[in-house]
Amino acid sequence: MKKMKLFPKTFIYVFSLMAVIALVSHSLFFFLMPIVYTAQKEAAFQNTKKQLIEELKTVLNSSEDKMEERHSVENIVRKYAQQNQTGIFVYYAGHIYNFMTNANFSDGNDTTIQGEFESNWSVQVQKETGADCFWQDFYKKNNLQIYSGSHFQTKDKQTCYLVMFLTLQPVNEVKNAVVIFLPFTLMLSLALSVAFALLYSKKITKPLSDISKITERMEELDKFALCRVETQDEIGVLSENINKLYKSLLVTIDDLQKENIRVSEAEAAKVDFLRAASHELKTPVTALCGMLDNMIMGIGRYRDWETYLPICQDMAVKFGKMIQEILDASKLNFNFESEPFEEVMLHTFIESMLSPYLLIAKSKGVFIDVDFSSDFSAKFPISAMQKVLSNIISNAIKYTKPQYKVRIYFADKSIVVENECAPIHSNDLSHIFEPFYRPDFSRSRNSMSENPDGGNGLGLYITAKILNALEYRFEFKSFVHPDDDKKGGMRFTIFF
Repeated sequence: MKKMKLFPKTFIYVFSLMAVIALVSHSLFFFLMPIVYTAQKEAAFQNTKKQLIEELKTVLNSSEDKMEERHSVENIVRKYAQQNQTGIFVYYAGHIYNFMTNANFSDGNDTTIQGEFESNWSVQVQKETGADCFWQDFYKKNNLQIYSGSHFQTKDKQTCYLVMFLTLQPVNEVKNAVVIFLPFTLMLSLALSVAFALLYSKKITKPLSDISKITERMEELDKFALCRVETQDEIGVLSENINKLYKSLLVTIDDLQKENIRVSEAEAAKVDFLRAASHELKTPVTALCGMLDNMIMGIGRYRDWETYLPICQDMAVKFGKMIQEILDASKLNFNFESEPFEEVMLHTFIESMLSPYLLIAKSKGVFIDVDFSSDFSAKFPISAMQKVLSNIISNAIKYTKPQYKVRIYFADKSIVVENECAPIHSNDLSHIFEPFYRPDFSRSRNSMSENPDGGNGLGLYITAKILNALEYRFEFKSFVHPDDDKKGGMRFTIFF
C-alpha cells in the first residue's frame, strides 16, 4: 500500500468509506425500519382509540333517541375501522357493535366475537348476582397484532366497553418487500460509490499528477516549466510556491553560470597573460644571455666588454622593471565590489593627477591642451580610475612627437584623450588591448632601438580590464583633425 500510486490509493480509500456507509445505512434500514414502523403504528393506534372514546362519549351523552343512538354508534365504529384499518368491538347497554376491515380478523356474529374476546384476548369477566359484566382495561401486543380494551361511563351511569385490535401483518409484508429490493439498492449504492470514487480520485490526484510532471521538467531545468494555478486552495498555493521556488532557482543558476563564465574567463585571461609574459621575457633574456656568452668567450665585437657590459646592465635593469610590472598586473583584482564608489567632479579629479604628466610633456616638447568647460560628475572607485587615466595620458604623451599636441576634454558626459601621431592600422587595433601587444617596431621595447622608451604592452590591457569590470563603455580609434586633413592621431574615449 505504501508503494501504491496516489490515484488507486485514493480510489480505494474513498470507495471503502462509501461502501461502509452504504452497508451500514442499509443494515440500519433493514433492522430499524420494522421497529420504527411498528412504533408509528402503535402511536397512531393509541391516538385513534382516544379520539374514538371521546366521540363515543359525545354521542352517548347527548343522544335521547335510542334508535338514533345505536345508528350513530354503528356509523362511528364503521368510520374509525375503515379509516384506520382496525378492528373495533363496542359493548354498550346490552348491544354489541363491531366492524372488521381485514380478512385476518374474525367477522362472525356477536356471540362468536365475544367468545374470542374472552378466550384469545384474556378479557377478564366477573359475573356477580344482579350485576352487569365488568371488563378490566388491558393492552397487549405480539408480533402479529395489538389488542387494547378500555371502558368509560356515560352521564346516566352506564358503562361502555371498547375493544380495538390492529394487525401488524403490513409490517411483515414491508419487511419482506425490503428483503427483496434491498440487495438491488445496495448494489446500486456500491456502483454509485465506484463512480463517485473514480471521479473524486481523478479530481484530487490530477492536479498533483500535473505538478509531478511539471517538477520532472523542472528537474531538467526547462525554463518554460510552470505549474498552472487554477484554484486558491492548498493545491493552488502549492503550485504557486513551486513556481516561485523554481524561478528563484533559475535566477540563482543563471547567476552561478554567469559567475562561472566570469571565473573561467578570468582564469583563461590569467593563463593567456602568463603565456604572453613568458614569451615576452624569453626573447630578450635569450639575447642578454647570448651577449654575455659572447663577451665571456671574446667573440667578435663583444671582445670589447667595456662597451657592451653597461648595455647588458641597462637591459637587466629594464627586465627588472618589466618583471615588476608583470607582477603588479598579475596581482590586480578586477573585481571592485569591495571598493567604495565615490561621486566626484571630473574636472577636479583629473587636475589633481595631471601635474606630473605636464612636466613629462614639457620635458619632451609635447603640448597639452586641456578643456574642462563641459564638466560633469561621475561615480567610480578612485584608485581604479586613477590607474585608467594614468595609463591613457602617459601613453598619449609617450607616443606623441615633440611639437605635437595632446588634448584632454569632456564631451557629452565622456572623457576624451587625443594625441597627434601616426594612426594605428585597423588590423593592429583589433589586438591593441591584448597583453604585451605592440603594433610596430617603433613601439617595441628594445634598448638598442630608436625608441628605447617604448612600452611593454600592458598599459592598454590593464585599462581595458578595469573599464570592463566597471561596465563603462570605451573606444580607441583614429581621427582626422577637422581643420587640417594631414593632421590626425588616436582618440581614447570613456563614456559615463
